This record gives sequence, structure tokens and C-alpha cells, in this order.
Amino acid sequence: MDTVKARRQGNAIMVTLSSKFAVKDGQEFFSYKDSEGIISLIPKVDDYFANAKPGEFTDSDDHLATDFTPKGIELDN
Repeated sequence: MDTVKARRQGNAIMVTLSSKFAVKDGQEFFSYKDSEGIISLIPKVDDYFANAKPGEFTDSDDHLATDFTPKGIELDN
């Protein structure tokens, strides 16, 4: 595991990432800090479905949801 050092640049704190992570210049991320202080960077991706062809994202179980109307008690025991 590598270590990195935070540094100030203007009003921001920057962390430099090694080139081994193959992060492209200008790549965008969602950032998240959990209750234990762990900072995660999640790459922002383009819309998967923007150029989808009809039927491209269907599978053999899609018929189960056809004409399904929830009644509101599906999760009650």
C-alpha cells in the first residue's frame, strides 16, 4: 500500500495519485468520506443507457416484471 501526502494549493487540499492508477487528466470522481475518515473516490461514468439499442439490456427474467403492480405490502412479513 502506498502512502500519499496532502498539500495545500490555494484554498484546496490536494492529494497526488500515482500514475499506476491510470487516472486520466480531467477525469471526474464522486468523493465520499465515511465515519472512520476513509476517503473513497468513485469514478463518474457516462450514462450506460444513452446509446442503448432496444432489447440490449434485457434478460430472461424481464417477463416477471411485465404488468406487475405493487400492492404496498411486498416487504411485510
